[in-house]
Amino acid sequence: MTDPQILTIAIAVGFPVSMLIYSNSRITEAKETLRAEMQAMRAEMKAGFEQISAQLKVHELEHHHK
Repeated sequence: MTDPQILTIAIAVGFPVSMLIYSNSRITEAKETLRAEMQAMRAEMKAGFEQISAQLKVHELEHHHK
């Protein structure tokens, strides 16, 4: 094989592999970002539900307690 042929094969194999690795790292980064955002949303929802629950308890004590 000639040097240009070896170089062509190296580029033909190396470039797609490097793009695959880069793509996988970007996907991993996106997944980690989404996980963090979902965790924050869960915390907000939990706090909201706890607030609603507390308000319902106060309402019950104020209006329905005999």
